[in-house]
Amino acid sequence: MLAAAVAASVALSSCGTGGSSSDGSSPQAPASSGYVPASGTDASGILFPTYTNKSAGYSFVYPGGWRVAEKPPASVRISRFGNAITAVVTERPSVPFYKGYQKTLEDKLKDPKNDKKQLSAIDQPATQVKVGKQKAVRVVIEQVRPTGPTTPDDTLVVVRYLFWKDGKLLTLSMSSVKGINNMAAYDLIASSFRW
Repeated sequence: MLAAAVAASVALSSCGTGGSSSDGSSPQAPASSGYVPASGTDASGILFPTYTNKSAGYSFVYPGGWRVAEKPPASVRISRFGNAITAVVTERPSVPFYKGYQKTLEDKLKDPKNDKKQLSAIDQPATQVKVGKQKAVRVVIEQVRPTGPTTPDDTLVVVRYLFWKDGKLLTLSMSSVKGINNMAAYDLIASSFRW
């Protein structure tokens, strides 16, 4: 876990944030009076505070200082510096299977009516991973984000995890502009997810 935290510190340096402690808790600011939080650190000095959604019963850590915008009843968007984390809960009667999800994505790419804002490429195919004691589906895709009439569109790299429990599917998507590698940090955030 400590190695992952160090990797997350490096990966999130482009976002101006730091890492997590080895026990998984959010580290506190040093006690010295001269402490100045890094850009993106929460005002309290916590580098990775925990977001908890009580209505849906899930939680995960996120970079301190990022803007949290809840969307009732059970979704949230956390963003800053052109990066974003979204968690969306939907009803689903069965556990998602990574091969089925991969086929769904491939079919979307083949569809001439596919919206590139939702899916423009698959960087890493869907796989089944273990997060703590739970199984999840992980995939890395690309999306196109329009920027304006005189500016080229951005390509976003999205690390997406699908978590399922008791008829609820949570889609955790973490995105950055292509060229900014936050993979290790986003995997660390996903590893903190709990129902």
